[in-house]
Amino acid sequence: MAISRSESRGAGARLRQFISTNFRLLALLGIILALIVLFTFIAPNFLSFKNAMNIVGQIATLAFVAIGMTFVILTGGIDLSVGSSLALAGVAAALAVPVGGSLLGFLAAIGTSCLVGLINGLMIGKARVSPFMATLAMMALARGLTIAITDGKAITVIDPVFNWLAQGMVGPMPVVLFTLIPVYLLWHMVLTRHVLGRYTYAVGGNELASRASGLSTGRVIATVYTMAGFFVGIGSIVTVGRLTSAQPLAGLGLEFEVITAVVLGGTSLAGGEGDILGTILGVCIVGILTNGLGLIDIVPFWQYVVKGIMILAAVLIDQFSRSLEARSRSPREARVRSQVLSPAAPAPRAVGGASNAGGARTLVMEGISKAFPGVQALNNVNFDVHGGEVHAMVGENGAGKSTLIKILGGVYQKDSGRILIDGNEVDISNPHSAQNHGISIIHQEFSLVSGLDVGKNIFLGKEPRIPILPLVNWRKVYAETKNLFERLGVNIDPKASVASLTVGQQQMVEIAKALNSNAWVIVMDEPTSALTDSEKATLFGIIRQLREKGVGIVYITHRMAEIFEIADRVTVLRDGQYVGTRAVSETNESEIIQMMVGRELGDIFKREPAPVAEEVLRVEHLTRYGAFRDISFSVRRGEVLGLAGLMGAGRTEVVRCIFGLDRPDEGRILINGREVHITSPREAIAAGIGLVPEDRRREGFVPLMSVQQNLALPSLPEMNRAGWVDRQKEESLAVRYISGLNIKTPHTRQRVMNLSGGNQQKVVLGKWLARNPRLLILDEPTRGIDVGAKAEIHALIERLAKQGLAILLISSELPEIMGVCDRIIVLHEGEVTGEFTRDEATQEKIMRAATGTESLSAAS
Repeated sequence: MAISRSESRGAGARLRQFISTNFRLLALLGIILALIVLFTFIAPNFLSFKNAMNIVGQIATLAFVAIGMTFVILTGGIDLSVGSSLALAGVAAALAVPVGGSLLGFLAAIGTSCLVGLINGLMIGKARVSPFMATLAMMALARGLTIAITDGKAITVIDPVFNWLAQGMVGPMPVVLFTLIPVYLLWHMVLTRHVLGRYTYAVGGNELASRASGLSTGRVIATVYTMAGFFVGIGSIVTVGRLTSAQPLAGLGLEFEVITAVVLGGTSLAGGEGDILGTILGVCIVGILTNGLGLIDIVPFWQYVVKGIMILAAVLIDQFSRSLEARSRSPREARVRSQVLSPAAPAPRAVGGASNAGGARTLVMEGISKAFPGVQALNNVNFDVHGGEVHAMVGENGAGKSTLIKILGGVYQKDSGRILIDGNEVDISNPHSAQNHGISIIHQEFSLVSGLDVGKNIFLGKEPRIPILPLVNWRKVYAETKNLFERLGVNIDPKASVASLTVGQQQMVEIAKALNSNAWVIVMDEPTSALTDSEKATLFGIIRQLREKGVGIVYITHRMAEIFEIADRVTVLRDGQYVGTRAVSETNESEIIQMMVGRELGDIFKREPAPVAEEVLRVEHLTRYGAFRDISFSVRRGEVLGLAGLMGAGRTEVVRCIFGLDRPDEGRILINGREVHITSPREAIAAGIGLVPEDRRREGFVPLMSVQQNLALPSLPEMNRAGWVDRQKEESLAVRYISGLNIKTPHTRQRVMNLSGGNQQKVVLGKWLARNPRLLILDEPTRGIDVGAKAEIHALIERLAKQGLAILLISSELPEIMGVCDRIIVLHEGEVTGEFTRDEATQEKIMRAATGTESLSAAS
């Protein structure tokens, strides 16, 4: 039967998808095949069965130790002590065998290496010593003890069980092979299906979010390092049996080979990504390479050189495979999918509404399309901005705003379309190219280096030099940084560390950094999301100055009032498509919202007063020195209590203490009338408390994990059987909350990092609702959320309150906190300065209390 052209194209597309998805594994298999061919050509006896079994024997120790190292690196750690630990464990076994036989020797080896691993884990997980320094110290200590105990001499071990495990044969196959296969299968299952594996990925992917989800991250790290020690102990048994002695220098350089194998196998040194299958292939490559180089009698020096080259190759393969995955959809495929997703979508019309009068510069984006795995982010979108105007861009989360801007900034590459500046097509292939074309981007996610001070961040890559000398003129850096802040009207020390600044101050640094680039187009993505009213007023003054000087401003916001206050035109995107452009003077809020969501939104604040019910939370005289003092309030079932105040008032610090992320110095916390001592998020969760944090990217979710895994993370203790994750329950939970919260994702396995900000926030909400908490703390739950998603979250808050959930809400938007809350507590400089019922509250009263101009007694 003839194969149709469409079937042939479909098969080709599936093949390309398979190759891009499995590129790393295919590349590793290709390397193995290439090495086999190479060494067979150079050394003909390399391909013999006997040599193949010899390779298995040679890599046995490496293979066992690599399992533990995979888990360690997945947590974002490293273990440099494995070689020294293996030697010490071997000596312990050699001393134990004459006393108690094989069994005692096994226990001595494994016990010694587990102890070394446990000490590493406690130093790293509990004492917070860096993995490099902790294991480097242990490497020296263990090796020193080994040499001291043996006096630098080998200890002979004549034990039939040790020898049989390392050198024995079952027919033509070595015994160790029959041990390795089930061990690798078991630990592959542990990594993919057991809670330990899930926690390992979570800690490596985002340790802060893992802790905030109830994981005892220190315990997970200690467990993983102890487990790594266990596999070192197994490796030491094999080594002693193979050499029939315990050598004081055994395992010298083993850590180098193990890390090489694990990294080659695709486990990321940053943590959170990798698997056992890749490690197996990495071990095979190292084993084949070592054996082959030995057969052709190459000196050890060159073996190290070759292995170093292999590590570099591993890194390059990693980078290439990630870029290939990001480009897994061709422009042609993207266009086909966009037609399928939106068959009735109207052709985008030209963006209009402003003329290029007076010779002002123009930037035009035409027909821009972009697809990610499972998501059509942009479909034939048009947008333009002229010098001397503020052009607002709005749309629901997931509408494509940030993606379009990242294409303009060179962060993403478009699948189709073109970008024109002053009528000439330009290629913006990277952020440096965007800057060269006069485009500066202030992303919603901060792009600051926390380890550097403010001035160094602002001038990063553009440092002024001292004439003649190749030195940076730091005096000029800090002086010009100070001038920038004076223009902005803010008081920030140019020499202050970025890590010490508040979120609002960091946002002002981002704005100063953009102003320092002298760009003619500045894109601001939610620039006021963390600013106070005075900071926002200052920013708007700067924007007006820039507009008068001919700078074009692209202003992305979810706040309707800001559009009408600062913008000249507004363009609306919906579901990755262009909807329309309006002159701000010729439209209104209702029309813009209807364009954004495709429907009209009624009054979003329809809360009815909460009935009197029992108290869920009571805080009495809570104090944390330097943050807040003598805070007292209560929340009842079905009540929404708001915490209002300006930035730095102490609102977030209070709820962090309630949730166990920080510890108070004084005061009491009572749940359902009973005092509780909460020292960790795990204890807070056990008390029925959930927290949606202020910074969802930092503490809300694990970006490399899927939607399903993030939703289930706090519930895993109840969603497993003897430690094995119940996948059916997990998937059922994910489907329920994806549907119930309207999370826009192509499937439950989509990584959360690929979702829009609003959908990421819904994932964070969902993981706590799945716990059925008594008290839900919402810290800025609608920050960076579009009006449609805001309405959904407000409706959700109302529904949860009606169901009897106690809710503690922090918001910087006064209309929100007045419309949603039953009562409002106002903080100023860490103290309660006002308390109002819903009927009593006015914006003026709240602001007077928030600025400290009205006392608590006056407010009440």
